[in-house]
Order: sequence, then structure tokens, then C-alpha cells
Amino acid sequence: MADVRDAATALTDNAAPGSHAAKMPGKPRRRRKIHPWRDALLAGVCTFAVSAVGLTILYREAREAQVDAVRIELLQLARATAAQIDGDSLATLTSPAQQGSPQHLKLLEPLERMHRATHDIYYVYTGVFRDGRIYWVLDGANLYRVPGNERPPDPIMNLYDVRDAAYEAAFRDGTEYADPGPRPDPDGHSYLSAAAPIHDSGGKLVGMFGLDMVLDKLDKRMDSIRRVLFIALAVVTLLSIAAGAIAHRMRRFAAAIVRKMREARAAAESNAAAAEAANRAKASFLAMMSHEIRTPMNGMLGVADLLRTLSPDPEQKRLLGILASSGESLLRIINDILDFSKIEAEKLELHPKPFELRALLAELATLLRTQAGAKQIRFIIDADPDLPAAVSGDRQRLTQVLLNLGTNAVKFTDRGEVRLAVRALTSTGTPRIEFTMHDTGIGMSAESLARLFKPFAQLIDTRTHRGAGTGLGLVISQNLIRMMGGEISVASEPKKGSTFRFDIELPLAEIPVGTANLPALRLEPLSVLVAEDNAVNQMVIEAMLKQLGHGATLVGDGKQALEALAKDSFDLVLMDCNMPELDGLEATRRLRAGQCGAASANVPVIALTANAMDGDRESCLAAGMNDFLAKPVSMAALRRAIESVSIDSSASAA
Repeated sequence: MADVRDAATALTDNAAPGSHAAKMPGKPRRRRKIHPWRDALLAGVCTFAVSAVGLTILYREAREAQVDAVRIELLQLARATAAQIDGDSLATLTSPAQQGSPQHLKLLEPLERMHRATHDIYYVYTGVFRDGRIYWVLDGANLYRVPGNERPPDPIMNLYDVRDAAYEAAFRDGTEYADPGPRPDPDGHSYLSAAAPIHDSGGKLVGMFGLDMVLDKLDKRMDSIRRVLFIALAVVTLLSIAAGAIAHRMRRFAAAIVRKMREARAAAESNAAAAEAANRAKASFLAMMSHEIRTPMNGMLGVADLLRTLSPDPEQKRLLGILASSGESLLRIINDILDFSKIEAEKLELHPKPFELRALLAELATLLRTQAGAKQIRFIIDADPDLPAAVSGDRQRLTQVLLNLGTNAVKFTDRGEVRLAVRALTSTGTPRIEFTMHDTGIGMSAESLARLFKPFAQLIDTRTHRGAGTGLGLVISQNLIRMMGGEISVASEPKKGSTFRFDIELPLAEIPVGTANLPALRLEPLSVLVAEDNAVNQMVIEAMLKQLGHGATLVGDGKQALEALAKDSFDLVLMDCNMPELDGLEATRRLRAGQCGAASANVPVIALTANAMDGDRESCLAAGMNDFLAKPVSMAALRRAIESVSIDSSASAA
């Protein structure tokens, strides 16, 4: 201030009357009055104003940067969690009555894992867009909620009563969404929300996964910054120091949030990868075990099948029957384990095709009357005369369910009858068919009924020690019927028998002319090339072909098969899929590509393999094979397959 006063005094002295400067020609210039205090105050105000504006801008930019960073991490976390949610199963949650069901709780598990790993997330949920509104489906609060959250969980399909055009558009179109800024809520908190789409296995949008982060900590931090701002306006130096400290603390706070989000995302991705790896390892193990067991079983059951054709004496025939029955029981156990594994992994699929309902019932009668006759009881099929002739459905799976129910009924019935009643419940529209399996057997207690559909649970008759099996048949049957849109119900009393009932929709279908009830085809002797690396199976298949009147040429791998096809002409190829040097799939592709010449490119190929997992048949047909036989192979199945491809070849030639 002393320097300012000295400068002002010097200017005043220079402008005093009598000085040379005052005698300049023209109109005298008006002197500018110097106000040191005013100037100092103005400079101070300007300094404070500039500092305040700068700090305000810094404050707003820092807040936006924090919100942007949190928004990005929320979207990434939403994507990672949405990828873990089973879209196929989520699409089936449509009613509040499903609240608390095993399916509902299983779907909540990825939400719970993510919620426990991120304590700043307040709400975790999924929703769907229906009829122009958003409905909540899953609420993570069913399994876990952060301390202080006393709000009850939303039930399934609860209407979201707030209208937000941008939010609704994201749910309608299946696009990612994040709030542009903090959103205040009537509960007194501010939130930042994000959502990501959930798709089913076919890529169809089935809902959105959303999460809300409460910004209480961020708001408290910003309140302290504003208080520091007002203090900083008084002293520029303290303002600069405070601004630096605030910026530092803000960055630490934002970094902590970002770090937590990244850790949560990494944990979610790691869990998803581990689960996927475990499923792949399990599927690989089951496929390998199925292949390794079916290969020797093919030799065992094939030899038994061949021996039965050699007119054995009654005792030998009885022993061969025991051998075949034991092998078929082992095969059923393997199939039950594979089916149960697919159900657990939610990868079991239905393959509906047209079929004749009465033909299915006739096959069941043939199978179950033999079992019932051995126990001197009756097996009766009571079929409604109004049943449709042909329907569309998964014939194999429906047969599996009915055969399981019928076998159990015969097993636990010592006298009387087992009756399968089949009724058409609807006369118009899509037919709904009711199946009722009733027996006059030992019945079940309430305790037994309570654990009837639990995995590995068995109803054991202590008098005869009946109940052998895996305990998976009814569990698999219930899941299959649910996939078909029905539910198996049971009514039973001890010593009064049991009744199993379900009804499913089976749409009307038409069986193409010429495919229903085909008579056995009489074939000329065929020249068959057998590509099989197992010596026992080679001998079994060769003997079966000989019994069927065909000639066989044996090779040990796909490479040898192609060489044989290039040299000689064959009517048919039986091709194993897993072989050394060159597998059956690649060998078939090369055959169809013309590697063995144009004459052999169209020779019928039947897959003969121990691979029996989902997708194996489709892989064989995609490679160019004409049919698929899973080991163990019976002579009857081999004959049907040869006749089938022969009919197709004749039709193509015509």
C-alpha cells in the first residue's frame, strides 16, 4: 500500500499548478483520480471473483467427471451381471405366484453375488416392458439388502408407477441406459441408475437388468466442498490451498469408487468364467464317459442279440435275456444321468415332430404288457376314440415319460392291473391330451409322496426290496412334462394304488403319405463298408450284417475308409465318428466333396457312434451323413436304419 501511496503522490505533484506540464497548449486534459483503497478492494474483489468462478467451474467439472466415471462403471457392471442371468428361465417368470419358487431363487443368485460385492449399490433388479409400461420381475432384496434398506421386495410383475420416457424407451428397445445425472428420490436419497439388456439363448430380448447406486457419500463430500468454497472466498491463499486439497480428496474419492466397481466387475466376470469352465468340463466328462461305456456295451448287447438268433435252448435263451435286460438297465441309468445333467445345466431341449399318437400307445402296450405278463397282472390302455390321429410333439421324450411311469407302476403292483387312460380334453383349437397312469399296487404314504420328485429319492418296498434305480426317472419326467407345458400330479394311498396324471398340448399335424406304418423292406444283399476302430465292435457289426444278408468290408479309421471308397464301389457306409488318423465326420465331408470320385460321393452314410449327447446327431447330419445310430446298436435298429436310407436313396434316384 505504501508503494501505491508513493505513486499517487508523485502523480499529484507532477500535475500541480505552475508546472510545465500544466502549460501545454489546447484544452487541458481531465486528471484521473487515484483511489488506492478502491483499487485495492476492486483488485481483491476481482481476485476473489475470478477465484470463485474458477473454483466453481472446477467443482462442477470434478462432479461431472466423478458422475461420468461412476456411470461408466455402472454400465460395465450391469453388462457383466446381465450376461450371468439365464434369459430362457427369466422369460418364464410371469406371475407373482412364482415368488419364492426354486426357479425364482436360482435366478436371484447372480444378483445376490454382485450385490454383496458392491456395498454402494442400493437396489438390484430386472424388469420387462409390457403394454407400454415397465414391470419389475426380480428384486435382489429377496436374498440380500444393504443395511438401512427397509423397503419390502417388489413381487414378480410389479408395475413401476413412475413415467420416464427415456427409461421406458430403453426397456422397450433393449438398449443400455444410464441416468444423465443424479436422480433425487422421495426417500431423501439421490441415485444413479444403469441398465443392460438380457437375452435368451436365441438372442431375443427378455428383459433388462438394472441397478441403482445411492450417492449419499458423494453428496456429503460435495457439501463439504461447498462449505470450503465459501471459506476460500475470504482468503485467496487459503482458497488455492483448499482447492488443491479438495481436488485431491475428490480424486481419491472417485478413484475409490472406480476401484470398487472394477473389483466387483472383475469378480463377476471371474465367477461367470469359472461357472462356464465348470459346465464345459462337466459336459466333456459326461460325453467321454458316455462314449467309453457305450463302446463295450455295444459289443456285449450285440453279441447277446446275435446269440438269440442262433436258436439257443431255453436255459441259454433265459440267460441271454438276463444279459440283454441287464445291459439295457445300465443304458437307462446312463441316459438318466445324462438327462439329469442337462436339466441341471438347463440345456435339455425338446424336438417336436409329427407322429401318430395311437402308434405310440401301441408300442407302449407291447413293451409294458410283456413286463406285466411276467408278474401275471394286466396292462390296459384305455384310449379315447376322439383322439387325433397325428399330433406334433417330442415323441421320444413323451414315450420316455410314459414308459417310466408305466414301468414303475408294474414294478410296484403284485396283483390287479395297470391302466393307462388317454383322453382328449378339448374338442376345438389346439388339442390338450390327458394321460393318466393308474395301478392297484402298494401305494405310497404321505412321507413318500413328499420326496417323490426329489433327485436320487427312491420309493422302496421293504418287503421285496424293490426300488432299484438311480432315483432320477420321476425327476426327469416331471421336468420334461413342465417343458411341454404340463405338470405331473400324484394321488396315492398305502395298499390302494397310485395315480399319476398330466395333460399337455399336442398340436394337430399331418403325417406325410408313405411315411406312416411302412412295411418291412426286402433288400437285395448290399456291399457295406464298416469304418470302426474297435475290434470287438467290428466283429459284432460284421456278424449282424451277415445275419441281415449283407456283405461287410472292415477298415479301422476314416483315412482307410476313403482309400477303400476310392478303389471299390459300396452300397452303404457305416461310419464311426471317433477314430484315429481321420474321424468319421471329416471323412464324410471329404467323401461328399468328391475326394473318392463322383461315383462314391453320394453313397449313403450312417453314423455308428458312441456319442449320444445333444447336438451329436445334428453334427453328423450337417457333415453329410444320412442317418445316425447311437451305440449300443441292436440288429433291429440296424435293419431299420439300412432300410430307411435305402428308401431315401431309391426315392432320390427316382
